[in-house]
This record gives sequence, structure tokens and C-alpha cells, in this order.
Amino acid sequence: MTSLYQSMIAQASMGRMLSDREVSRFLPDQIRQTIAELVEQNQLALADALSNAGLSLYPQSEEILAISALLAEVRQDWLTAGNLLEQLIDLQDGRTPVATWQHWIRVLRCQCEPVAALHAAECALTIYADNPVLLGEKQSLKALLSNNHAHEAAANTH
Repeated sequence: MTSLYQSMIAQASMGRMLSDREVSRFLPDQIRQTIAELVEQNQLALADALSNAGLSLYPQSEEILAISALLAEVRQDWLTAGNLLEQLIDLQDGRTPVATWQHWIRVLRCQCEPVAALHAAECALTIYADNPVLLGEKQSLKALLSNNHAHEAAANTH
């Protein structure tokens, strides 16, 4: 357990949260690790509060953006997850790992945006051309869009 985790639990037991000033004593990797520990212990409200503090203190931290996006996915807050992943991908500027692309594609699918998800898969494949997961996503999304187009065309003929 990190000292930040212990501090958060102690403060929560007294009915209060750590201030941004108190959280600012910790580095982004410590905040990320503590958010992960809080999620592991099913302390989602505390994890969310720490995520918000981390984003406020370190808005350009890849670690904070990534863990906060994952937390938003856990909560099925697809809009927030999407916004955070977009920021992360922009920040990584061409060095986005496959896992981040996979999360971005998943979030776009959950937002019912298959065209945007296909575009994301194609962008990722310009970097990771032989990645089987990304290739599978592209194939799946193309099939989905083809089926949607066929259903729309059939509906328009009736």
C-alpha cells in the first residue's frame, strides 16, 4: 500500500478527502499506483476523487490520463474515457502503444461510432501493421459497417 493510499483511507474514515495541495506532494506515478490500488479494493469513489485531483495537478501526465481513462471505462463513462484517450493519444504524438489504441477503439464502439472506430484502427495499423488484435478490429468493424449498410439498403427498398 502506498502512503497516499493510506492517507486517503484515513481521511475517508473521518469523512473528508485529501485536498489538491495534500495530493500535490505525490508524483504522477504514485497517484496512478494509488488509483489502481483503490480500484482493486473497490473504492471507486475515492479512486475517482484522486483521478480528478491528479488530472487537475498533472493534466499532461500520460500516467494520469491513462489510469483516469481506464477508471472512466470501469464506470462505463464513455464520453469521459474518450476525451481522456484523445488527449493521451495527442500527447503521445505518434508513439501511442497498441493497448491505448485498443482502448480507444473499444470506447468508440461503446459510443456507437463504428466509422470513427474503424478510422482509429486504420491509424493504429499505420504504426503496428501486423498486430493481430488491430487487424481483427479492422476486419470486425468493416463487417459491421457492411452489414449496417446492407440493412439500410434493404430497409430503403421496402
